Amino acid sequence: MRGLVGLARSLEGRTVAVLLLAVLAVHGGALALYRQSAAAAADEAFASEVARQLVLAREAVLRRPADARTAEARALSSSHFEIGWARDVPDGRGTDPALRTFRDQVLDLEPVLGQGLALSQDAPGEPFHRQDLRGALPLPDGSFLTFRSAHSPDSTHRMPWALLATAMTILVGAAAVVLMHRIAGPLRALTRATMRIGHGTVVRIPEIGPDETRGIGRALNAMQERIHALLAERTQALAAVSHDLRTPIARLRLRLDRVEDGAERRAMASDLDDMQAMVDATLAYLRGDADPEARQVTNVASVLMGLADAASDAGREVEYAGPGRALATVRPVALRRVLENLVDNAVRYGARARIGLEAEETTLVLRVDDDGPGIPPEDIARAFEPFTRLEGSRNRNTGGTGLGLTLARRAVVTEGGTLTLANRPDGGLRAEIRLPRAGSAG
Repeated sequence: MRGLVGLARSLEGRTVAVLLLAVLAVHGGALALYRQSAAAAADEAFASEVARQLVLAREAVLRRPADARTAEARALSSSHFEIGWARDVPDGRGTDPALRTFRDQVLDLEPVLGQGLALSQDAPGEPFHRQDLRGALPLPDGSFLTFRSAHSPDSTHRMPWALLATAMTILVGAAAVVLMHRIAGPLRALTRATMRIGHGTVVRIPEIGPDETRGIGRALNAMQERIHALLAERTQALAAVSHDLRTPIARLRLRLDRVEDGAERRAMASDLDDMQAMVDATLAYLRGDADPEARQVTNVASVLMGLADAASDAGREVEYAGPGRALATVRPVALRRVLENLVDNAVRYGARARIGLEAEETTLVLRVDDDGPGIPPEDIARAFEPFTRLEGSRNRNTGGTGLGLTLARRAVVTEGGTLTLANRPDGGLRAEIRLPRAGSAG
Protein backbone atom coordinates (compact mmCIF):
# COMPACT_ATOMS: atom_id res chain seq x y z
CA MET A 1 0.00 0.00 0.00
CA ARG A 2 2.79 2.40 0.88
CA GLY A 3 4.43 1.69 -2.48
CA LEU A 4 1.21 2.53 -4.33
CA VAL A 5 0.85 5.79 -2.40
CA GLY A 6 4.44 6.70 -3.24
CA LEU A 7 3.87 5.93 -6.91
CA ALA A 8 0.74 8.11 -6.96
CA ARG A 9 2.74 11.03 -5.51
CA SER A 10 5.57 10.71 -8.03
CA LEU A 11 5.83 12.45 -11.39
CA GLU A 12 6.08 9.07 -13.09
CA GLY A 13 2.90 7.82 -11.42
CA ARG A 14 0.93 10.94 -12.25
CA THR A 15 2.07 10.89 -15.88
CA VAL A 16 1.13 7.21 -16.18
CA ALA A 17 -2.26 8.00 -14.64
CA VAL A 18 -2.90 10.72 -17.24
CA LEU A 19 -1.94 8.37 -20.06
CA LEU A 20 -4.12 5.56 -18.70
CA LEU A 21 -7.09 7.90 -18.30
CA ALA A 22 -6.63 9.12 -21.86
CA VAL A 23 -6.40 5.54 -23.17
CA LEU A 24 -9.51 4.51 -21.23
CA ALA A 25 -11.42 7.55 -22.49
CA VAL A 26 -10.42 6.83 -26.10
CA HIS A 27 -11.32 3.16 -25.65
CA GLY A 28 -14.72 4.06 -24.21
CA GLY A 29 -15.33 6.50 -27.03
CA ALA A 30 -14.36 3.86 -29.59
CA LEU A 31 -16.83 1.42 -28.04
CA ALA A 32 -19.52 4.08 -28.15
CA LEU A 33 -18.78 4.76 -31.82
CA TYR A 34 -18.87 1.05 -32.54
CA ARG A 35 -22.24 0.80 -30.82
CA GLN A 36 -23.44 3.75 -32.85
CA SER A 37 -22.31 2.10 -36.08
CA ALA A 38 -23.96 -1.22 -35.11
CA ALA A 39 -27.19 0.57 -34.21
CA ALA A 40 -27.10 2.45 -37.50
CA ALA A 41 -26.71 -0.81 -39.42
CA ALA A 42 -29.61 -2.33 -37.50
CA ASP A 43 -31.77 0.70 -38.25
CA GLU A 44 -31.01 0.41 -41.95
CA ALA A 45 -32.00 -3.26 -41.93
CA PHE A 46 -35.20 -2.46 -39.99
CA ALA A 47 -36.07 0.37 -42.39
CA SER A 48 -35.66 -2.02 -45.33
CA GLU A 49 -37.96 -4.57 -43.67
CA VAL A 50 -40.62 -1.94 -42.87
CA ALA A 51 -40.51 -0.60 -46.43
CA ARG A 52 -40.85 -4.10 -47.90
CA GLN A 53 -43.76 -5.02 -45.61
CA LEU A 54 -45.62 -1.78 -46.37
CA VAL A 55 -45.23 -2.15 -50.14
CA LEU A 56 -46.54 -5.72 -50.04
CA ALA A 57 -49.42 -4.82 -47.74
CA ARG A 58 -50.33 -1.77 -49.82
CA GLU A 59 -50.55 -3.76 -53.03
CA ALA A 60 -52.52 -6.58 -51.39
CA VAL A 61 -55.03 -4.30 -49.65
CA LEU A 62 -55.63 -2.18 -52.76
CA ARG A 63 -56.62 -5.33 -54.69
CA ARG A 64 -59.40 -6.08 -52.19
CA PRO A 65 -62.82 -4.40 -51.84
CA ALA A 66 -63.34 -2.20 -48.81
CA ASP A 67 -65.28 -4.81 -46.81
CA ALA A 68 -62.47 -7.38 -47.22
CA ARG A 69 -59.50 -5.15 -46.55
CA THR A 70 -59.52 -5.55 -42.76
CA ALA A 71 -59.36 -9.33 -43.06
CA GLU A 72 -56.62 -9.08 -45.70
CA ALA A 73 -54.58 -6.85 -43.42
CA ARG A 74 -54.91 -9.30 -40.55
CA ALA A 75 -53.83 -12.14 -42.81
CA LEU A 76 -50.66 -10.20 -43.68
CA SER A 77 -49.82 -9.50 -40.02
CA SER A 78 -47.30 -11.38 -37.89
CA SER A 79 -46.55 -11.48 -34.17
CA HIS A 80 -43.94 -8.72 -34.59
CA PHE A 81 -45.55 -6.65 -37.33
CA GLU A 82 -49.30 -6.01 -37.09
CA ILE A 83 -51.06 -4.50 -40.15
CA GLY A 84 -54.49 -2.90 -40.13
CA TRP A 85 -56.81 -0.92 -42.39
CA ALA A 86 -58.91 2.13 -41.47
CA ARG A 87 -61.15 4.45 -43.43
CA ASP A 88 -59.49 7.38 -41.61
CA VAL A 89 -56.99 8.10 -38.82
CA PRO A 90 -58.82 9.63 -35.78
CA ASP A 91 -55.99 11.72 -34.33
CA GLY A 92 -54.48 12.77 -37.61
CA ARG A 93 -51.03 13.32 -36.18
CA GLY A 94 -47.94 13.56 -38.31
CA THR A 95 -44.49 12.02 -37.87
CA ASP A 96 -42.68 12.54 -34.57
CA PRO A 97 -39.58 14.76 -35.06
CA ALA A 98 -37.36 12.04 -33.57
CA LEU A 99 -38.49 9.58 -36.28
CA ARG A 100 -38.01 11.80 -39.33
CA THR A 101 -34.61 10.32 -40.13
CA PHE A 102 -36.01 6.79 -40.00
CA ARG A 103 -39.03 7.85 -42.12
CA ASP A 104 -36.68 9.32 -44.75
CA GLN A 105 -34.77 6.01 -44.83
CA VAL A 106 -37.99 4.08 -45.50
CA LEU A 107 -39.13 6.45 -48.26
CA ASP A 108 -35.68 6.44 -49.87
CA LEU A 109 -35.93 2.65 -50.13
CA GLU A 110 -39.51 2.67 -51.47
CA PRO A 111 -40.53 6.04 -52.97
CA VAL A 112 -43.84 4.49 -54.11
CA LEU A 113 -45.10 4.81 -50.53
CA GLY A 114 -45.37 8.58 -51.00
CA GLN A 115 -44.74 11.44 -48.63
CA GLY A 116 -47.85 10.89 -46.51
CA LEU A 117 -46.29 8.21 -44.31
CA ALA A 118 -46.61 9.19 -40.62
CA LEU A 119 -44.67 7.48 -37.79
CA SER A 120 -44.95 7.74 -34.00
CA GLN A 121 -44.02 5.98 -30.78
CA ASP A 122 -46.43 7.72 -28.41
CA ALA A 123 -49.09 5.42 -26.91
CA PRO A 124 -50.04 6.64 -23.39
CA GLY A 125 -52.91 4.17 -23.14
CA GLU A 126 -50.72 1.12 -23.81
CA PRO A 127 -47.97 1.01 -21.18
CA PHE A 128 -46.65 -2.37 -22.36
CA HIS A 129 -46.32 -1.17 -25.97
CA ARG A 130 -45.13 2.39 -25.36
CA GLN A 131 -41.93 1.97 -27.38
CA ASP A 132 -43.57 0.20 -30.33
CA LEU A 133 -43.29 1.84 -33.71
CA ARG A 134 -46.67 2.89 -35.13
CA GLY A 135 -47.47 4.24 -38.55
CA ALA A 136 -50.18 5.24 -40.99
CA LEU A 137 -49.86 5.18 -44.78
CA PRO A 138 -52.52 6.99 -46.85
CA LEU A 139 -53.93 5.01 -49.81
CA PRO A 140 -55.10 6.55 -53.10
CA ASP A 141 -58.79 6.16 -52.17
CA GLY A 142 -58.39 8.19 -48.95
CA SER A 143 -58.26 5.25 -46.55
CA PHE A 144 -55.24 4.33 -44.45
CA LEU A 145 -53.02 1.36 -44.04
CA THR A 146 -51.87 1.21 -40.38
CA PHE A 147 -49.16 -0.89 -38.78
CA ARG A 148 -47.45 -1.49 -35.46
CA SER A 149 -44.04 -3.07 -34.95
CA ALA A 150 -42.69 -4.44 -31.64
CA HIS A 151 -39.27 -3.32 -32.80
CA SER A 152 -38.30 0.35 -32.91
CA PRO A 153 -35.32 2.22 -34.42
CA ASP A 154 -32.37 3.37 -32.26
CA SER A 155 -32.02 6.64 -34.14
CA THR A 156 -34.09 8.44 -31.49
CA HIS A 157 -31.39 7.74 -28.88
CA ARG A 158 -28.28 8.22 -30.97
CA MET A 159 -26.05 11.26 -31.26
CA PRO A 160 -24.60 12.09 -34.68
CA TRP A 161 -21.23 10.42 -35.20
CA ALA A 162 -19.36 13.64 -35.87
CA LEU A 163 -20.79 15.27 -32.74
CA LEU A 164 -19.91 12.28 -30.56
CA ALA A 165 -16.35 12.04 -31.92
CA THR A 166 -15.82 15.80 -31.50
CA ALA A 167 -17.17 15.76 -27.95
CA MET A 168 -14.94 12.81 -27.04
CA THR A 169 -11.87 14.51 -28.50
CA ILE A 170 -12.58 17.77 -26.67
CA LEU A 171 -13.21 16.02 -23.35
CA VAL A 172 -10.10 13.84 -23.56
CA GLY A 173 -7.94 16.75 -24.71
CA ALA A 174 -9.24 19.12 -22.05
CA ALA A 175 -8.79 16.54 -19.30
CA ALA A 176 -5.23 15.78 -20.41
CA VAL A 177 -4.35 19.49 -20.59
CA VAL A 178 -5.78 20.17 -17.13
CA LEU A 179 -4.03 17.20 -15.55
CA MET A 180 -0.68 17.92 -17.22
CA HIS A 181 -1.02 21.58 -16.24
CA ARG A 182 -1.42 20.53 -12.62
CA ILE A 183 1.57 18.21 -12.91
CA ALA A 184 3.76 20.84 -14.63
CA GLY A 185 2.74 23.62 -12.22
CA PRO A 186 5.29 22.64 -9.55
CA LEU A 187 7.99 22.43 -12.24
CA ARG A 188 7.22 25.99 -13.36
CA ALA A 189 7.32 27.21 -9.76
CA LEU A 190 10.64 25.42 -9.31
CA THR A 191 12.04 27.01 -12.47
CA ARG A 192 10.98 30.53 -11.40
CA ALA A 193 12.50 30.05 -7.97
CA THR A 194 15.80 28.69 -9.27
CA MET A 195 16.12 31.66 -11.61
CA ARG A 196 16.36 33.87 -8.51
CA ILE A 197 19.15 31.83 -6.91
CA GLY A 198 22.50 33.59 -6.79
CA HIS A 199 21.11 37.13 -6.76
CA GLY A 200 21.30 37.89 -3.06
CA THR A 201 19.92 36.11 -0.03
CA VAL A 202 18.74 32.52 0.16
CA VAL A 203 15.73 31.87 -2.09
CA ARG A 204 13.31 29.45 -0.49
CA ILE A 205 12.41 26.83 -3.10
CA PRO A 206 8.80 25.60 -2.70
CA GLU A 207 8.71 21.91 -1.84
CA ILE A 208 5.47 21.10 -3.67
CA GLY A 209 4.18 18.75 -6.34
CA PRO A 210 5.32 15.17 -7.03
CA ASP A 211 8.06 13.50 -5.02
CA GLU A 212 10.65 14.33 -7.67
CA THR A 213 10.05 18.10 -7.52
CA ARG A 214 9.82 17.97 -3.73
CA GLY A 215 13.19 16.25 -3.65
CA ILE A 216 14.73 18.83 -5.98
CA GLY A 217 13.35 21.64 -3.83
CA ARG A 218 14.76 20.12 -0.65
CA ALA A 219 18.15 19.52 -2.30
CA LEU A 220 18.33 23.11 -3.64
CA ASN A 221 17.35 24.58 -0.27
CA ALA A 222 20.01 22.52 1.49
CA MET A 223 22.60 23.43 -1.17
CA GLN A 224 21.88 27.13 -0.78
CA GLU A 225 22.23 26.91 2.98
CA ARG A 226 25.61 25.21 2.65
CA ILE A 227 26.86 27.64 -0.01
CA HIS A 228 25.80 30.72 1.94
CA ALA A 229 27.35 29.29 5.10
CA LEU A 230 30.63 28.70 3.26
CA LEU A 231 30.54 32.18 1.74
CA ALA A 232 29.84 33.75 5.13
CA GLU A 233 32.76 31.88 6.68
CA ARG A 234 35.05 32.87 3.83
CA THR A 235 33.99 36.51 4.03
CA GLN A 236 34.55 36.59 7.76
CA ALA A 237 38.01 35.09 7.34
CA LEU A 238 38.92 37.55 4.61
CA ALA A 239 37.54 40.45 6.63
CA ALA A 240 39.87 39.43 9.43
CA VAL A 241 42.78 39.22 7.01
CA SER A 242 41.86 42.62 5.59
CA HIS A 243 41.78 44.11 9.06
CA ASP A 244 45.14 42.52 9.85
CA LEU A 245 46.61 43.94 6.63
CA ARG A 246 45.28 47.42 7.29
CA THR A 247 47.22 47.61 10.56
CA PRO A 248 50.71 47.15 9.06
CA ILE A 249 49.75 49.40 6.14
CA ALA A 250 48.80 52.12 8.61
CA ARG A 251 52.10 51.65 10.47
CA LEU A 252 54.03 51.92 7.22
CA ARG A 253 52.21 55.17 6.40
CA LEU A 254 53.33 56.59 9.74
CA ARG A 255 56.93 55.64 9.00
CA LEU A 256 56.82 57.38 5.61
CA ASP A 257 57.39 60.68 7.37
CA ARG A 258 60.87 59.49 8.34
CA VAL A 259 61.85 58.97 4.70
CA GLU A 260 63.81 62.06 3.68
CA ASP A 261 63.83 61.44 -0.07
CA GLY A 262 60.58 62.99 -1.36
CA ALA A 263 60.47 60.92 -4.56
CA GLU A 264 61.02 57.71 -2.61
CA ARG A 265 58.36 58.72 -0.10
CA ARG A 266 55.83 59.35 -2.86
CA ALA A 267 56.64 56.01 -4.54
CA MET A 268 56.19 54.14 -1.26
CA ALA A 269 52.92 55.96 -0.57
CA SER A 270 51.70 54.96 -4.03
CA ASP A 271 52.56 51.34 -3.33
CA LEU A 272 50.68 51.46 -0.04
CA ASP A 273 47.66 52.97 -1.82
CA ASP A 274 47.75 50.12 -4.32
CA MET A 275 47.93 47.58 -1.54
CA GLN A 276 44.97 49.19 0.23
CA ALA A 277 42.98 49.32 -3.01
CA MET A 278 43.70 45.66 -3.76
CA VAL A 279 42.63 44.59 -0.27
CA ASP A 280 39.40 46.59 -0.48
CA ALA A 281 38.58 45.41 -4.02
CA THR A 282 39.29 41.77 -3.23
CA LEU A 283 37.13 41.91 -0.14
CA ALA A 284 34.30 43.58 -2.09
CA TYR A 285 34.51 40.87 -4.76
CA LEU A 286 34.43 38.02 -2.28
CA ARG A 287 31.48 39.52 -0.43
CA GLY A 288 29.46 38.93 -3.59
CA ASP A 289 25.95 40.42 -3.67
CA ALA A 290 25.63 41.01 0.06
CA ASP A 291 24.63 44.65 -0.41
CA PRO A 292 22.01 45.93 2.07
CA GLU A 293 21.00 48.83 -0.19
CA ALA A 294 17.31 48.69 -1.11
CA ARG A 295 16.04 49.02 -4.66
CA GLN A 296 13.98 52.05 -5.53
CA VAL A 297 12.62 53.80 -8.59
CA THR A 298 15.48 56.01 -9.73
CA ASN A 299 15.88 58.62 -12.45
CA VAL A 300 18.87 57.07 -14.21
CA ALA A 301 19.26 60.15 -16.41
CA SER A 302 19.75 62.29 -13.30
CA VAL A 303 22.45 59.89 -12.04
CA LEU A 304 24.29 60.10 -15.36
CA MET A 305 24.07 63.89 -15.52
CA GLY A 306 25.33 64.21 -11.94
CA LEU A 307 28.21 61.88 -12.71
CA ALA A 308 29.19 63.86 -15.81
CA ASP A 309 29.03 67.19 -13.92
CA ALA A 310 31.16 65.86 -11.06
CA ALA A 311 33.76 64.52 -13.49
CA SER A 312 33.85 67.81 -15.40
CA ASP A 313 34.32 69.74 -12.15
CA ALA A 314 37.30 67.50 -11.41
CA GLY A 315 38.93 68.50 -14.69
CA ARG A 316 38.00 65.43 -16.70
CA GLU A 317 36.57 65.55 -20.19
CA VAL A 318 33.20 63.86 -19.70
CA GLU A 319 29.95 64.73 -21.47
CA TYR A 320 26.38 63.41 -21.35
CA ALA A 321 23.84 63.10 -24.17
CA GLY A 322 20.33 61.79 -23.60
CA PRO A 323 16.90 62.52 -22.11
CA GLY A 324 16.41 64.29 -18.83
CA ARG A 325 14.21 61.57 -17.31
CA ALA A 326 14.36 57.78 -17.54
CA LEU A 327 13.20 55.60 -14.64
CA ALA A 328 14.41 52.19 -13.51
CA THR A 329 14.11 50.23 -10.26
CA VAL A 330 17.72 49.88 -9.09
CA ARG A 331 20.07 50.37 -6.17
CA PRO A 332 21.18 53.93 -6.97
CA VAL A 333 24.48 53.89 -5.03
CA ALA A 334 25.52 50.55 -6.54
CA LEU A 335 24.61 51.77 -10.04
CA ARG A 336 26.59 54.96 -9.52
CA ARG A 337 29.66 52.94 -8.47
CA VAL A 338 29.37 50.88 -11.66
CA LEU A 339 29.13 53.99 -13.84
CA GLU A 340 32.02 55.71 -12.01
CA ASN A 341 34.17 52.65 -12.69
CA LEU A 342 33.30 52.67 -16.40
CA VAL A 343 33.87 56.44 -16.69
CA ASP A 344 37.22 56.16 -14.86
CA ASN A 345 38.29 53.43 -17.28
CA ALA A 346 37.20 55.52 -20.28
CA VAL A 347 39.11 58.59 -19.09
CA ARG A 348 42.17 56.57 -18.03
CA TYR A 349 42.55 54.62 -21.28
CA GLY A 350 40.84 56.93 -23.78
CA ALA A 351 41.45 60.49 -22.45
CA ARG A 352 37.73 61.35 -22.47
CA ALA A 353 34.34 59.74 -21.92
CA ARG A 354 30.98 60.25 -23.64
CA ILE A 355 27.96 59.03 -21.71
CA GLY A 356 24.75 58.26 -23.65
CA LEU A 357 21.27 57.15 -22.62
CA GLU A 358 18.49 55.79 -24.80
CA ALA A 359 15.02 54.74 -23.60
CA GLU A 360 13.55 51.79 -25.50
CA GLU A 361 10.09 50.31 -24.93
CA THR A 362 11.04 48.10 -21.98
CA THR A 363 14.76 48.77 -21.61
CA LEU A 364 17.15 51.60 -20.75
CA VAL A 365 20.39 51.50 -22.73
CA LEU A 366 23.39 53.25 -21.08
CA ARG A 367 26.59 53.68 -23.10
CA VAL A 368 30.06 54.88 -22.09
CA ASP A 369 32.37 55.50 -25.08
CA ASP A 370 36.07 56.35 -25.09
CA ASP A 371 38.72 57.12 -27.70
CA GLY A 372 41.28 54.61 -26.44
CA PRO A 373 42.91 51.69 -28.24
CA GLY A 374 40.06 49.32 -27.45
CA ILE A 375 40.45 45.65 -26.57
CA PRO A 376 41.37 42.81 -28.95
CA PRO A 377 38.12 40.95 -29.80
CA GLU A 378 39.50 37.68 -28.47
CA ASP A 379 40.19 39.32 -25.08
CA ILE A 380 36.78 40.98 -24.52
CA ALA A 381 35.34 37.97 -22.69
CA ARG A 382 38.48 37.71 -20.53
CA ALA A 383 38.13 41.35 -19.46
CA PHE A 384 35.29 40.35 -17.10
CA GLU A 385 37.22 37.54 -15.44
CA PRO A 386 38.32 38.30 -11.86
CA PHE A 387 41.95 39.38 -11.28
CA THR A 388 42.51 39.72 -15.04
CA ARG A 389 44.50 42.70 -16.29
CA LEU A 390 44.85 42.87 -20.07
CA GLU A 391 48.21 43.85 -21.50
CA GLY A 392 48.29 47.41 -22.80
CA SER A 393 45.45 48.55 -20.52
CA ARG A 394 45.48 46.87 -17.12
CA ASN A 395 49.09 47.26 -15.98
CA ARG A 396 51.04 48.68 -13.09
CA ASN A 397 51.43 52.07 -14.74
CA THR A 398 47.69 52.57 -15.06
CA GLY A 399 46.75 50.80 -11.83
CA GLY A 400 43.83 48.51 -11.28
CA THR A 401 43.33 45.18 -9.57
CA GLY A 402 41.55 43.33 -12.37
CA LEU A 403 38.28 43.35 -10.43
CA GLY A 404 36.60 46.57 -11.58
CA LEU A 405 34.72 45.10 -14.57
CA THR A 406 33.98 41.90 -12.68
CA LEU A 407 32.31 43.82 -9.86
CA ALA A 408 30.54 46.11 -12.32
CA ARG A 409 29.02 43.23 -14.29
CA ARG A 410 27.96 41.47 -11.10
CA ALA A 411 26.21 44.61 -9.86
CA VAL A 412 24.42 45.11 -13.20
CA VAL A 413 23.27 41.47 -13.35
CA THR A 414 21.92 41.84 -9.80
CA GLU A 415 19.78 44.71 -11.09
CA GLY A 416 18.36 42.41 -13.78
CA GLY A 417 20.46 43.95 -16.58
CA THR A 418 23.47 43.16 -18.76
CA LEU A 419 26.90 44.74 -19.26
CA THR A 420 28.82 44.21 -22.50
CA LEU A 421 31.99 45.58 -24.10
CA ALA A 422 32.51 46.19 -27.82
CA ASN A 423 35.03 48.00 -30.01
CA ARG A 424 33.48 50.93 -31.86
CA PRO A 425 33.85 50.99 -35.66
CA ASP A 426 35.37 54.49 -35.55
CA GLY A 427 37.82 53.57 -32.78
CA GLY A 428 37.64 53.29 -29.03
CA LEU A 429 35.72 51.04 -26.66
CA ARG A 430 32.02 51.06 -25.80
CA ALA A 431 30.62 49.75 -22.52
CA GLU A 432 26.86 49.18 -22.80
CA ILE A 433 24.46 48.56 -19.92
CA ARG A 434 20.88 47.42 -20.46
CA LEU A 435 18.44 47.79 -17.57
CA PRO A 436 14.70 47.04 -17.37
CA ARG A 437 12.61 50.19 -17.24
CA ALA A 438 10.47 50.82 -14.18
CA GLY A 439 7.14 49.05 -14.57
CA SER A 440 8.22 46.88 -17.53
CA ALA A 441 7.63 43.14 -17.56
CA GLY A 442 11.32 42.39 -17.97
